[in-house]
Amino acid sequence: MADIPADAPRSEDGYYWWDGSQWQPVNQGDQAQAGAQQDATQQTAQPISDDQFASMLQAAESGVQEA
Repeated sequence: MADIPADAPRSEDGYYWWDGSQWQPVNQGDQAQAGAQQDATQQTAQPISDDQFASMLQAAESGVQEA
C-alpha cells in the first residue's frame, strides 16, 4: 500500500483517501491517525432543538453547567 500524503482528501467516514483519480482504502493504523487529526483540526457543528438551546441558555444564565 502506498504512503498516504498528509494533505490527501479523506472520505467523511475516514475509510478512504483520494489519490487524484480514485478513492483508495485506508488501513486501520492510518485510519486511527486520520481520525485523531480530524478531531484535532475540525469540529462538526451538531444541530440542536429549540428546547435544548433554551435549556442551555437557562443553565448559562443561572451559572449552572449541564453535564
